Amino acid sequence: MHLVIGAGEFLGRHVSRALAADVPIIELNADADDETLADAISGIEVVVFCAETSSPAHRLRFRKGTPHVLSRVVEASRRAHVRRLVHVSTADVYGPDHFARVTERSALKPVHAFERLKLFEEEWLLEAADDLDVVIVRPARMFGDGDWILPRLMAAMVHGRVWLPGGGQAKQTFVSAEDVGRACLAASDRGRPGHRYLVGGFDSTWRDFLVSAARAVGFAAEVASIPYDLAYLRALGVETMTPEGAVVWPGIYAVDVIGKPHYYDDSHSRRELTWSPSVGSFEQEIPAMAPWLARLPEVAAVLAEQPVDAGATSPPGR
Repeated sequence: MHLVIGAGEFLGRHVSRALAADVPIIELNADADDETLADAISGIEVVVFCAETSSPAHRLRFRKGTPHVLSRVVEASRRAHVRRLVHVSTADVYGPDHFARVTERSALKPVHAFERLKLFEEEWLLEAADDLDVVIVRPARMFGDGDWILPRLMAAMVHGRVWLPGGGQAKQTFVSAEDVGRACLAASDRGRPGHRYLVGGFDSTWRDFLVSAARAVGFAAEVASIPYDLAYLRALGVETMTPEGAVVWPGIYAVDVIGKPHYYDDSHSRRELTWSPSVGSFEQEIPAMAPWLARLPEVAAVLAEQPVDAGATSPPGR
């Protein structure tokens, strides 16, 4: 039996869906009280912690301190004699300034508060829970219905064009959110205690992602290029004026996510976990995402204005 912590969030929903195809699961929101957590974890073999402890959509500040939600799960796991705790972190802990493929042995160079917070969380967990069987999974750029970046880009694109640093053509390693769930299942069975595993899917670009997403809901994408330095300075200005904890768009973290290459080599973890992704392209997954994309408020409003038989059209004004 697997317990998924954070099941009501973007990643947790996909992880639960992937795990449920192979093992019995219990789903629990990250804000569940102590009594509910204790009841849910009783008799559980594996806890998969994929709650969003720090939101990359908000302006964050790095502070060292006990991760509250994670510490509650560790204590509950210890009392319930859980066999294994699988913690979903992020490959962003390597930082945005690698210009070659990153492996598990690459230097950790986190820059942004989100990256530093996630790395601190990993280190805290391995030290504080050294009596537990902990395995850490570091996914590449996750995508799926409910993610935080795509709706903002689609909202700009459906009204005309979207400006991306470098035209969104920096090479990235993407992984579907449900494949992360499948990797968690492999880690729960075959991961080595105390080890951290990169999890990737396929290489592509944000430009290709947006073109596929726009086509799926019926309009033509226009992606324009803005120099990285200009995009960064503009984002820095936006972030400076945004209060701590508030939503910031585009922040400097988002500019680096889109504008810098993020290449990952997860061949070691594929061998160790005897795992491989099931989604190998955007075209394979976008049809399943299309209903969610069409319901995005900005997209739905524009699509409602189009004639029923219009087919794929350009956004207004083009």
